[in-house]
Amino acid sequence: MIKVLIRFLGLTFLNIIVLSSSEYIDILQLINDFSSLPVMRTFTLNTTFIFISISISFFSLLLIEFFKPFIEVYLMFYLRITFYFFINLVSLSTIYIAFRIYGYSRLYLLIYLFTSSALLLITDKKFK
Repeated sequence: MIKVLIRFLGLTFLNIIVLSSSEYIDILQLINDFSSLPVMRTFTLNTTFIFISISISFFSLLLIEFFKPFIEVYLMFYLRITFYFFINLVSLSTIYIAFRIYGYSRLYLLIYLFTSSALLLITDKKFK
């Protein structure tokens, strides 16, 4: 349980850094979509960043659990860090495409992919 919590909070924090550090981030379409829902009419820029970050973190952890039976077969041929890199890349790109997020910094995105993969690898080794 602590492993999942550390992973979730770490990924969410890294996502918030990427979103808030990107100068030309464009999430207005998502905010406009949220404004049509009565409950989410008061979403601000920061609240939307948190929502996106939680969505990416949740989807990453969901994919890791879904692909857990295939990890051992995958690891017979490749490194574990490439598996985590692939999971992070798929979850990040899926959420960015689904939520129509544009203008993010590619440098920060690459830094996120490497640091989040390292975070997942470290938590996997520490909390076996």
